[in-house]
Amino acid sequence: MKRRRLQLSRRHRLTFYAAGLAVFLSGISWAWIQRLEEGGQATEALRQTKPRLIAIHGLSAMTFVLLLGTLLASHVRRAWHAQRNRKNGALFLTAISLLTLSGYVLYYAGNETVREISSGFHLWLGVAAPALLLWHIRSGRSAVNRD
Repeated sequence: MKRRRLQLSRRHRLTFYAAGLAVFLSGISWAWIQRLEEGGQATEALRQTKPRLIAIHGLSAMTFVLLLGTLLASHVRRAWHAQRNRKNGALFLTAISLLTLSGYVLYYAGNETVREISSGFHLWLGVAAPALLLWHIRSGRSAVNRD
């Protein structure tokens, strides 16, 4: 199958990457400030930034998942039927699903132990997600170049 049939449009790709970058940077920034705060090293200005960061994180995560949903009907379906890049594509979709679920648990769980476990898992997987996406993109491009 031709690469062009599986490749995203430039605008779609850039919007998807921008939303992903916003999710990543807002999440990492929030976690960094949280760690500083736990160690008693966060300034008042940093502490006041946390609510804005988590709001940006939530909005950009919803945008990212929405954009990912637009890929299911086109990119994912076509690639799956063409048997292209299935394993790491499925791994990436699973990771995003688990990030979405753990984010939900963080927001709604009343139990602090559950929140603490979910928080660590969410942060770890959130840090790994860009690497999974890059692996998926590179694998897809190299598979097309082999054909």
